[in-house]
Amino acid sequence: MNQYSKSYIILTSILLMSLPIVNSSSVDSELGHKLTSPIEDGIWVNDTLEVNGSTTLPPQGADWVLYDVTDPNMEFPIILASGEFFTSVTPIDEDLWIWSIVIDVSGFNCTCLLEVTQMDDSGEELLNRIIFIGEGPHNPVVNHNHDTSIIVDGEYVISSRAILADSQTIDSKLILNWCLAPNGACDGTLFDSEVNVSWENDIGTFSINVSSLGLDDGVWKFTYYLQDVYLRTSAEIEMTVFVDQTNPTSVLICPENALEGEMIVIDGSGSTDGVWSNNLQSIWYVTDPDGITYLPTSNTTDEMLNIALSKSGNYTVRLDVIDWVGRMSSSNTTILVSNVPPIIDLQLEGSSVKNPNSWQFLQDESLELVAAAIETGDDSNSLIYSWYLNDELISTSVNLSLSDLDVGVHNLRLVVTDNDGAEDSHEIEVTVNAQSKSESNNFNITAVLVLVGIIGFSIMIFRRMRMSENEASVLPKWDSNHKSNSANKGTERVSENDMWTDEDTS
Repeated sequence: MNQYSKSYIILTSILLMSLPIVNSSSVDSELGHKLTSPIEDGIWVNDTLEVNGSTTLPPQGADWVLYDVTDPNMEFPIILASGEFFTSVTPIDEDLWIWSIVIDVSGFNCTCLLEVTQMDDSGEELLNRIIFIGEGPHNPVVNHNHDTSIIVDGEYVISSRAILADSQTIDSKLILNWCLAPNGACDGTLFDSEVNVSWENDIGTFSINVSSLGLDDGVWKFTYYLQDVYLRTSAEIEMTVFVDQTNPTSVLICPENALEGEMIVIDGSGSTDGVWSNNLQSIWYVTDPDGITYLPTSNTTDEMLNIALSKSGNYTVRLDVIDWVGRMSSSNTTILVSNVPPIIDLQLEGSSVKNPNSWQFLQDESLELVAAAIETGDDSNSLIYSWYLNDELISTSVNLSLSDLDVGVHNLRLVVTDNDGAEDSHEIEVTVNAQSKSESNNFNITAVLVLVGIIGFSIMIFRRMRMSENEASVLPKWDSNHKSNSANKGTERVSENDMWTDEDTS
């Protein structure tokens, strides 16, 4: 082992031996802190104050201030001394240093507060110690371990730490003062009493009991201080106590009957908790006719419930009101919700007419009907559509297309039924007309002309075929000569006649 290592171990041992021996509670209270010290509150020094401890933060940056807090009524404590660095720093490990602060306090006589500060990435790391400096006398100091505003329902336990310079906590007294203070200041009689304190080392506990102190519901101002065996007193600890020992009352106002899908208002603003009515929490529960319970979330405030009940039947509405100490009161009511029948809204495709009582169209045309129903609540999802033509069910769809109907008058009826059996119906007299006469005549004439044309064309084709057959046949020779001779003779007769006639005439 080299000389440097030996010197390092010896120096560390000396520093550790110089630290005062403290009880385990003081050490445990520092666990988890980055800036710690084994020095207890309440040490008494005269000439030199030496405080040491450890830190896991870089020790180059540290501030300390020594305050005079002898007079707790001073708005700002007096600064007796301050510094920007530790007096000495010794490295122990990679991220651990032992530090010390040495302050010359000769001539000081006070109850003082030493505050050490180191900066971290997450903020400030603080270390505070109460120091008694000088010959004294030194008044006791009380540090409270509770909130300065508390809510009491029956009994509340208070815990505080006492720091005394030259006496024991077991020999001290704790004096309690209280008064009704609805506006922050005492209003009426100021009461006081010595409190029975249970001490464990320097930690004292006592209770505020509503019954034994005669506290009514409301805001109370409490103070307490510690008096040591020499009748020296500490500064007062103030706290505001809110007393609430009355059960709240839940009150509901709402209609007994409602229509399906109708928006109704249920008023719970009449619920009360005495002087603490503004601090009530309201929880609404709704149970539908099927026995399903749910918490409404929309259009709801603590005091009012705006809701549309979508099913017919009996609904149960319950209001729980809870005060700030956990007491609860409930009230409920029953609302009978009546069914609303559906209302048919029927339209014809391509027409702006709604719910017509009669309609006409030609035989070769079609009729498109678009059905809708005005319904409330959940019924719109369970409506049944029934189409009847001449009292015969032809469709259960929402929309209907009619075509290929016989000429004449037909009766069309639509029936819409909801889940409660309520229904609405609408009838239409549908007239199917035959095509007009002029169109029929035109059709007949055209048909005749086409037929005549076909017949004529057939005859012409037939004659041509016959002529072709005649030309293709060969006549006998004798017949040809005979015809030729006959023709020549005829010609000669004509010529002779012509000549005879001319001569005779001449």
